Amino acid sequence: MTSLIIRVDALHETGLAHAARCSRLLDLLPQRPTVHVLGQGDALKDFFPHDKIVPLKGPVDVFLKALVIETGANAVLVDQPAKDPLLWEALDALPQLKRIMIDDFGSDAPADLVINGTVIERYHSYPNLRADGQALCGGAYSLIAPVFAKSRHDEPRNGPVIAICGGGERATDWAMMLAEHGPALSRPHPFILIVGSSFPDFDALKQMAVYNGGIAKQGLPAHQVASHLARTPVAIMTGGMVVYEALAAGTPSLVFPQLENLIPEIDWFEDHGALINLGHENGDNLEQLSSHLNGLLKNEDALQALSQKGPELIDGLGMSRAAEAINALLGQ
Repeated sequence: MTSLIIRVDALHETGLAHAARCSRLLDLLPQRPTVHVLGQGDALKDFFPHDKIVPLKGPVDVFLKALVIETGANAVLVDQPAKDPLLWEALDALPQLKRIMIDDFGSDAPADLVINGTVIERYHSYPNLRADGQALCGGAYSLIAPVFAKSRHDEPRNGPVIAICGGGERATDWAMMLAEHGPALSRPHPFILIVGSSFPDFDALKQMAVYNGGIAKQGLPAHQVASHLARTPVAIMTGGMVVYEALAAGTPSLVFPQLENLIPEIDWFEDHGALINLGHENGDNLEQLSSHLNGLLKNEDALQALSQKGPELIDGLGMSRAAEAINALLGQ
């Protein structure tokens, strides 16, 4: 049986999407390999409950080499926001390992297989692939759970307005603002705020939401998030993987790209008529959010246009395509 090492973290600072997509890819493989996860973050155990977690508490090159010796690994899958030179130097000393990289911005790292589901073409540069290596890029390879495409429906959405907040300091502050003001902004619709399992001080967030007439939920599984996206008239969210999930579900969305590296992506989707961009600079402005939300809720034509455009750009089947490519590489 194939033995696979996954290098990924699950931290609030970098978000949980990296761990989530690695976990979902494993579930789609026809035969699950033996997996050891090398990384940081208590939330890793939530994404990989059946696999061994090896906490990274020292130099990654030392940990990786020791883990390869211990497990007899055949392959490594790397999903890191930025290239880690120590990691790739260690891999140079382990040429027998097949290298799979999940990436969002392009890289000079020498991999055998790259999956990049982002829509920005200039992020698709991989000049140093190994011999016979391939890079599978674009919206057709967006790594979202298949359930989001399956949850789409065209009936009138009568559920609560939802807000989904990702990682990072700005997203945390935005979530607290929405917990306080979101229920009033969404009326007459109920309001639900969703955050990840590593969100700091969730109890305070929940108390704020309940006090103001809303609901706060933490660490929902993909099928529950998909259900909320399918029923909501409008979703409010930070940038990241959840944007692709909402597009595949056909959910009209207001998006706050809270990090600079998310700006080109959200601009691209805005230019293609798939979402409303709140902007990086003023996306957390309460008056602007209120104006956009109320205007969209009252404009059925705009809601329908957004709902139709999303799935045209992101069909939600990228995870299955990526799993097929990974399975083919592991079987070589």
